Amino acid sequence: MLASLMQQIVSGLAIGSVYALVALAFSLTVRALNQINFATGELFMLGAYFGIAFTVMLGLPFWMAIPTTAIAVSLVGVAFEKLAYRPIFKANADHPARLHILIICSTVGTGIFLQNGAMLVWGAQALPFPKVFDQTPLDIFGVLIPSEYLWITLVAVLLMAVLNFFLQSSWTGKGLRAAAQDRETAALMGVRLSAADSWTFGLSAGVGAVGGLLIGAISFAYPTMGAGYALKGFTAAIIGGLGSMRGALVGGLLLGLAESLVIAFISSVYKDVVAFSLLLLFLQFKPSGLLMKPVQRRV
Repeated sequence: MLASLMQQIVSGLAIGSVYALVALAFSLTVRALNQINFATGELFMLGAYFGIAFTVMLGLPFWMAIPTTAIAVSLVGVAFEKLAYRPIFKANADHPARLHILIICSTVGTGIFLQNGAMLVWGAQALPFPKVFDQTPLDIFGVLIPSEYLWITLVAVLLMAVLNFFLQSSWTGKGLRAAAQDRETAALMGVRLSAADSWTFGLSAGVGAVGGLLIGAISFAYPTMGAGYALKGFTAAIIGGLGSMRGALVGGLLLGLAESLVIAFISSVYKDVVAFSLLLLFLQFKPSGLLMKPVQRRV
């Protein structure tokens, strides 16, 4: 019983790490631009396809395919920002309500474009990822742990640590944080807001793409795979606090653990029910999430 529980906890932490990456991708754009990027799921999907392309076509080892995929999809995110976000922002900056609606439509349209583009390039059928992990599980005190679960958790946590160090310690990262807190003041201090927006979209796309690569490496890549993980990642972001990096990690791990325990001790049928029940509960009773302070509305 204890061994089974430990295996479910390890499995939950692994899938929760991926949810945390997607939640972080959402939080980056919300924190910096106050916008939700609804194309996050499709950028997640591109990570899986790019991972296959780099490992199969170019023969890169898996550890090298991770940063290569992140950079490649980051460039797609930057292109998306320049072509689909910036023109709308410039044309409607004086009309916030209309701007939000148009940005939402733009991100949804971009997601549809990327999904159909993936179908044209790679086809509608699921593509298997080459075997990159040792198929022999690790025996740790009688608990059999698949090596891919450890890889996924390690890579996800390492990526979030590197991103946090970048944002906290580098000049570029400090500029992004300044722009996220107050765009006008940051501009007066010399921060190029256009560059900050490009960096934000690029980092968000790259982080989400790594999550897609990790999931693709243990299953398949297919054009519609991003939708479910985007919803779970958004749920994790809401649980932890939309816009919080630490909240993305906490929300992702909690959601992954909850799903894994429900699958083990109740039924896999209720896996999605748990996730979206948590989403509704947090939206109703604690919309600020676990790690974000609630905003007081002025009457």
